Amino acid sequence: MRSRRSLLRTGGLAAVGTLGGLVALPSPPEATPMDHTAEAAALPDAVAGWTDDRITRETETPIARYQYRATAADPDRTDRETFVATSPINVVLLPNTETDAAGLESVMEVLEAEGWLRDPDEYTRYAWDRTEGRFVRQQATAAESYFGASGRFHVRCWSFEGIVSMQVHEDSAARPKHDVISYDRGRESIAAAFDAAGWDVSPAAIDLDNDQSDHDGFATAITESQ
Repeated sequence: MRSRRSLLRTGGLAAVGTLGGLVALPSPPEATPMDHTAEAAALPDAVAGWTDDRITRETETPIARYQYRATAADPDRTDRETFVATSPINVVLLPNTETDAAGLESVMEVLEAEGWLRDPDEYTRYAWDRTEGRFVRQQATAAESYFGASGRFHVRCWSFEGIVSMQVHEDSAARPKHDVISYDRGRESIAAAFDAAGWDVSPAAIDLDNDQSDHDGFATAITESQ
Protein backbone atom coordinates (compact mmCIF):
# COMPACT_ATOMS: atom_id res chain seq x y z
CA MET A 1 0.00 0.00 0.00
CA ARG A 2 1.32 3.43 -0.87
CA SER A 3 1.94 5.81 2.00
CA ARG A 4 0.01 9.04 2.56
CA ARG A 5 3.14 10.98 1.66
CA SER A 6 3.55 9.09 -1.62
CA LEU A 7 -0.03 9.84 -2.63
CA LEU A 8 0.30 13.51 -1.72
CA ARG A 9 3.55 13.86 -3.61
CA THR A 10 2.12 12.16 -6.69
CA GLY A 11 -0.86 14.51 -6.63
CA GLY A 12 1.42 17.51 -6.35
CA LEU A 13 3.58 16.37 -9.25
CA ALA A 14 0.53 15.78 -11.39
CA ALA A 15 -0.37 19.41 -10.79
CA VAL A 16 3.14 20.48 -11.78
CA GLY A 17 2.84 18.51 -14.99
CA THR A 18 -0.49 20.14 -15.80
CA LEU A 19 0.75 23.66 -15.22
CA GLY A 20 4.27 23.52 -16.51
CA GLY A 21 4.58 20.45 -18.70
CA LEU A 22 7.23 18.99 -16.41
CA VAL A 23 7.98 15.30 -16.17
CA ALA A 24 6.98 13.73 -12.86
CA LEU A 25 9.79 12.51 -10.66
CA PRO A 26 10.01 8.85 -9.62
CA SER A 27 7.92 7.78 -6.65
CA PRO A 28 9.66 8.50 -3.33
CA PRO A 29 10.88 5.76 -0.99
CA GLU A 30 8.41 4.50 1.58
CA ALA A 31 7.94 7.18 4.22
CA THR A 32 7.86 6.58 7.95
CA PRO A 33 4.38 5.35 8.98
CA MET A 34 2.21 8.01 10.57
CA ASP A 35 1.71 5.83 13.66
CA HIS A 36 5.47 5.51 14.29
CA THR A 37 6.14 6.54 17.90
CA ALA A 38 9.43 8.26 18.67
CA GLU A 39 11.28 6.97 21.70
CA ALA A 40 11.88 9.86 24.12
CA ALA A 41 15.58 10.70 24.45
CA ALA A 42 17.39 12.60 27.18
CA LEU A 43 17.92 16.27 26.42
CA PRO A 44 21.38 17.18 25.13
CA ASP A 45 23.51 19.53 27.21
CA ALA A 46 23.21 22.21 24.53
CA VAL A 47 19.52 22.75 25.28
CA ALA A 48 19.18 21.44 28.83
CA GLY A 49 19.55 24.95 30.21
CA TRP A 50 16.62 26.16 28.12
CA THR A 51 14.05 23.89 29.75
CA ASP A 52 13.86 25.35 33.26
CA ASP A 53 11.69 28.33 32.38
CA ARG A 54 9.60 29.62 29.52
CA ILE A 55 11.49 31.32 26.73
CA THR A 56 9.54 34.51 26.13
CA ARG A 57 12.00 36.65 24.15
CA GLU A 58 13.91 35.90 20.98
CA THR A 59 17.02 37.49 22.45
CA GLU A 60 17.33 34.76 25.12
CA THR A 61 18.45 31.90 22.85
CA PRO A 62 19.26 31.24 19.18
CA ILE A 63 15.77 29.75 18.78
CA ALA A 64 13.28 31.68 16.67
CA ARG A 65 9.97 31.54 18.57
CA TYR A 66 7.79 32.46 15.59
CA GLN A 67 7.80 32.84 11.86
CA TYR A 68 6.68 36.28 10.65
CA ARG A 69 4.95 37.91 7.71
CA ALA A 70 6.13 41.26 6.38
CA THR A 71 3.46 43.96 6.26
CA ALA A 72 5.23 45.93 3.53
CA ALA A 73 6.45 44.97 0.06
CA ASP A 74 10.02 46.04 0.82
CA PRO A 75 10.26 45.94 4.63
CA ASP A 76 13.01 47.31 6.81
CA ARG A 77 14.20 43.99 8.22
CA THR A 78 15.52 45.63 11.37
CA ASP A 79 12.12 47.14 12.25
CA ARG A 80 9.92 44.81 14.28
CA GLU A 81 6.91 47.04 13.66
CA THR A 82 6.80 45.95 10.01
CA PHE A 83 6.45 42.22 10.79
CA VAL A 84 3.59 40.18 12.26
CA ALA A 85 3.93 36.72 13.82
CA THR A 86 1.96 34.07 11.91
CA SER A 87 2.91 30.58 13.17
CA PRO A 88 4.87 29.15 16.11
CA ILE A 89 8.22 27.42 15.92
CA ASN A 90 7.45 23.90 17.16
CA VAL A 91 10.61 21.86 16.47
CA VAL A 92 14.22 22.65 17.41
CA LEU A 93 16.99 20.58 15.80
CA LEU A 94 20.65 20.23 16.73
CA PRO A 95 22.61 18.85 13.76
CA ASN A 96 26.08 17.43 14.30
CA THR A 97 27.72 19.89 11.90
CA GLU A 98 30.18 22.78 11.94
CA THR A 99 28.16 25.45 10.11
CA ASP A 100 24.58 26.66 9.85
CA ALA A 101 24.46 25.79 6.15
CA ALA A 102 25.66 22.24 6.79
CA GLY A 103 23.11 21.85 9.58
CA LEU A 104 20.24 22.86 7.33
CA GLU A 105 21.49 20.42 4.70
CA SER A 106 21.48 17.56 7.24
CA VAL A 107 17.88 18.36 8.12
CA MET A 108 16.79 18.56 4.49
CA GLU A 109 18.46 15.25 3.66
CA VAL A 110 16.26 13.46 6.20
CA LEU A 111 13.14 14.99 4.68
CA GLU A 112 14.25 14.14 1.14
CA ALA A 113 14.72 10.53 2.22
CA GLU A 114 11.08 10.66 3.36
CA GLY A 115 10.04 11.68 -0.15
CA TRP A 116 9.56 15.39 0.57
CA LEU A 117 10.33 18.07 -2.01
CA ARG A 118 12.52 21.10 -1.40
CA ASP A 119 11.41 24.65 -2.16
CA PRO A 120 7.68 24.00 -2.61
CA ASP A 121 5.09 26.58 -3.58
CA GLU A 122 4.74 28.74 -0.46
CA TYR A 123 4.52 32.20 1.04
CA THR A 124 7.62 34.12 2.10
CA ARG A 125 8.12 34.16 5.85
CA TYR A 126 10.84 35.47 8.17
CA ALA A 127 12.43 34.75 11.54
CA TRP A 128 14.36 37.00 13.92
CA ASP A 129 18.14 36.55 14.03
CA ARG A 130 19.37 37.97 17.32
CA THR A 131 23.03 38.13 16.24
CA GLU A 132 22.25 40.23 13.16
CA GLY A 133 19.39 42.15 14.76
CA ARG A 134 17.18 41.63 11.72
CA PHE A 135 14.55 39.41 10.17
CA VAL A 136 15.81 36.67 7.84
CA ARG A 137 13.86 35.01 5.02
CA GLN A 138 13.26 31.25 5.27
CA GLN A 139 16.55 29.47 4.63
CA ALA A 140 15.39 25.93 3.84
CA THR A 141 11.92 24.62 3.10
CA ALA A 142 10.28 21.33 2.18
CA ALA A 143 6.84 19.77 1.83
CA GLU A 144 5.24 16.47 0.91
CA SER A 145 4.14 17.91 -2.42
CA TYR A 146 4.87 21.03 -4.43
CA PHE A 147 1.40 22.60 -4.45
CA GLY A 148 -0.43 20.71 -1.70
CA ALA A 149 -3.44 20.03 -3.89
CA SER A 150 -4.63 17.33 -1.48
CA GLY A 151 -3.11 18.79 1.69
CA ARG A 152 0.44 18.26 2.91
CA PHE A 153 2.94 18.60 5.73
CA HIS A 154 5.16 21.65 5.19
CA VAL A 155 8.24 23.04 6.96
CA ARG A 156 10.25 26.25 6.98
CA CYS A 157 13.66 26.29 8.65
CA TRP A 158 16.22 28.79 9.91
CA SER A 159 19.62 28.04 11.44
CA PHE A 160 21.12 30.55 13.86
CA GLU A 161 24.23 29.83 15.95
CA GLY A 162 24.09 26.14 15.05
CA ILE A 163 20.47 25.67 16.16
CA VAL A 164 17.80 24.93 13.54
CA SER A 165 14.36 26.39 14.26
CA MET A 166 11.61 24.63 12.32
CA GLN A 167 8.01 25.66 11.76
CA VAL A 168 6.05 22.58 10.70
CA HIS A 169 2.34 22.31 10.07
CA GLU A 170 -0.27 20.36 8.19
CA ASP A 171 -1.89 22.28 5.34
CA SER A 172 -5.43 21.85 4.12
CA ALA A 173 -6.00 21.26 0.41
CA ALA A 174 -4.88 24.25 -1.66
CA ARG A 175 -8.39 24.77 -3.06
CA PRO A 176 -10.72 26.46 -2.42
CA LYS A 177 -8.65 28.12 0.32
CA HIS A 178 -5.34 27.02 1.78
CA ASP A 179 -5.13 27.02 5.57
CA VAL A 180 -3.13 25.48 8.42
CA ILE A 181 -5.19 22.72 10.00
CA SER A 182 -2.73 21.31 12.55
CA TYR A 183 0.58 22.22 14.14
CA ASP A 184 0.52 19.23 16.47
CA ARG A 185 0.28 16.59 13.73
CA GLY A 186 3.07 18.35 11.87
CA ARG A 187 5.30 18.18 14.94
CA GLU A 188 4.49 14.49 15.39
CA SER A 189 5.30 13.72 11.75
CA ILE A 190 8.74 15.32 12.06
CA ALA A 191 9.46 13.51 15.34
CA ALA A 192 8.59 10.18 13.70
CA ALA A 193 10.68 10.84 10.59
CA PHE A 194 13.81 11.91 12.46
CA ASP A 195 13.48 9.14 15.03
CA ALA A 196 13.35 6.61 12.19
CA ALA A 197 16.46 8.27 10.70
CA GLY A 198 18.38 7.67 13.93
CA TRP A 199 18.22 11.14 15.48
CA ASP A 200 17.43 11.51 19.20
CA VAL A 201 13.96 12.94 19.86
CA SER A 202 12.86 14.71 23.05
CA PRO A 203 9.13 15.43 22.62
CA ALA A 204 7.70 18.77 23.77
CA ALA A 205 10.92 19.66 25.57
CA ILE A 206 11.31 23.45 25.26
CA ASP A 207 8.61 25.88 26.38
CA LEU A 208 8.60 28.70 23.83
CA ASP A 209 5.42 30.28 25.20
CA ASN A 210 3.92 30.38 21.71
CA ASP A 211 0.75 28.29 22.02
CA GLN A 212 -1.62 28.72 19.10
CA SER A 213 -4.51 26.66 17.74
CA ASP A 214 -3.67 23.00 18.58
CA HIS A 215 -0.02 23.83 19.44
CA ASP A 216 0.70 23.71 23.18
CA GLY A 217 3.63 26.13 23.14
CA PHE A 218 6.35 23.47 23.45
CA ALA A 219 8.96 22.63 20.84
CA THR A 220 10.23 19.09 20.36
CA ALA A 221 14.05 18.92 20.50
CA ILE A 222 15.73 16.64 17.94
CA THR A 223 19.46 15.94 18.07
CA GLU A 224 21.59 14.27 15.41
CA SER A 225 23.31 11.24 16.90
CA GLN A 226 27.07 11.46 17.34
